[in-house]
Amino acid sequence: MKPESSMRKKLAEKIADETICVQKAWVGTVKKKRGGRFNIKDWQPMLQAKERLVPSGNQSKDVFDLYSVSAKAAYDVLSMLTDYVRPEDEPWLEHYQTTTVFEILYEFDRDFKRASQKIAEAIESSTDLITQEVLARFCGRYGPVWIADYVATPGSFSNVLRKIVDELPMKTEYKWAFINAVSAARNTSYSVMFGSKFICVLAETNDVSKAVEAEKQMMKEMWLHPIATQVQLMKEVKQESFDYEKCMTMFKDRIFDATVKAAEAGVHYANISLIPFWAAGDFHHVSQTSYNLCKGDIEMAILESLTEAYESTIKRAKRNRQLDNPSEIPTWEITAAGAAHIMHLDGFTAEMVNDLLTRRYFNLLLENPRKFEYECMNEEFVSFLTQGEHILGKPPTGLGGQVNGVKIDLQPINDNEVLKNPQRYSWPECPITARFSGLLRFADDPFHLYSDPMICLYGTELIALEPRKPYLPFFYCKQCPSARLMPSKCKYCLAEKPIK
Repeated sequence: MKPESSMRKKLAEKIADETICVQKAWVGTVKKKRGGRFNIKDWQPMLQAKERLVPSGNQSKDVFDLYSVSAKAAYDVLSMLTDYVRPEDEPWLEHYQTTTVFEILYEFDRDFKRASQKIAEAIESSTDLITQEVLARFCGRYGPVWIADYVATPGSFSNVLRKIVDELPMKTEYKWAFINAVSAARNTSYSVMFGSKFICVLAETNDVSKAVEAEKQMMKEMWLHPIATQVQLMKEVKQESFDYEKCMTMFKDRIFDATVKAAEAGVHYANISLIPFWAAGDFHHVSQTSYNLCKGDIEMAILESLTEAYESTIKRAKRNRQLDNPSEIPTWEITAAGAAHIMHLDGFTAEMVNDLLTRRYFNLLLENPRKFEYECMNEEFVSFLTQGEHILGKPPTGLGGQVNGVKIDLQPINDNEVLKNPQRYSWPECPITARFSGLLRFADDPFHLYSDPMICLYGTELIALEPRKPYLPFFYCKQCPSARLMPSKCKYCLAEKPIK
């Protein structure tokens, strides 16, 4: 074996081992604490797993430093401010990081700050577009959507921003950073709230013009004054678990030097915004809501068995020396296939789930359009199951249960004592829906299933290999499940259109 090939194999195996480590730290904590009361100290196992990470080969030390500094900063800051985060405040925990990173980059690079002002000016002159898009969001024009989608699908915020930013005279690097910051990276909580200011003001005033102006103002402020905007948003949603303004100020101070150092080293701004978000934001998977969700044995068994299937698959691939390329390690593909397998055990298919949740979407929209004031991830849940079903499917239409030559091991799911005995959690004579109902509990947050801690670390590892190349957003057709029912939706999609 050539030295270069040997190094790539060792690096791939090292990355795979580290994703297993953080995944087990997360799920292990949830299993131990489920049904109990959350405490910030419960993040320690995940923090320790992250602090053990070190670059290998030609991975960037600056990327790893920013990651570990951000993880430690988040833990330390929240520990000083509180010992508990109530469930209603958990969603906002992953929106403080990029908000502060943008403020740091504005201080470091005045041209980047001026670019944000250009975006604000463009938003001001985009009245017709913004009116059309907010009405589309709350009238169901695009059907089910994921507002913070990693690709510019119809109805996503990145799709809207692409239409505003693409024609602006600014560095392409800046455009990548801004567009990524309303999808994966989340600059302020408004990244998952697009249109909510419009719907609130419309309800108060019955004046469409005033509502659109309020929406435009919020969209401008999230770029011009990220921290101040986040403070305002947290007041509006009545976040009360800790002093959120102090949280951002303290976090900014602690990651300032590492952020600037990464920028000076040439790490792409889109990547710089992702790394603290991933390092600190995914702590929220150990939380009161996770403990409450996993009170149920079936829900806990689903998470545990997917983790075991992931670990077993990776370890077997290592034994067979199949992990040759760091960028081709199966991660979420394994958990997607596992989740689809659980779905199939009770006779359900992804198309059934798609039909159910799409019909429910339109009915719920009629019941109350403000149900979609914040992000809805049901579409991503269906997409996840659809991809898993495709991986499991027989060739030529499916992948035959393998990804990049790695056979997925579903045996841990089949052997799970809870999942193979649904009669113990239902009417024993007819236990044919209990497992699926447990799986459906994750529809509002499918990233427990993906899982975030694993894929966020994996993304960071890949960024460390090519820090100057933007990792996100992606540019590919997702074959959105809702588009199967509404194919005309696709003509509004920008997912495969490169950033100019």
